[in-house]
Amino acid sequence: MLFDTRSEKVYALNPTAAAIVREIGSGCDECSLIGRLSERFRDVGGTIEREVRAFTALLRQQGLLEE
Repeated sequence: MLFDTRSEKVYALNPTAAAIVREIGSGCDECSLIGRLSERFRDVGGTIEREVRAFTALLRQQGLLEE
């Protein structure tokens, strides 16, 4: 779950989104995050990079992640 304290909205996260949010919370930037998850899940087709970039863009659009 992700809770936005400003709007008091709660977002349900799937396991992939939860992993991304955890990494961001630990101070990991987007490029490092892509590298970590690609290694952890042995992504060879670039799927993780596309999904991370799309999800972080959505978080920014919703005001949940700053540049």
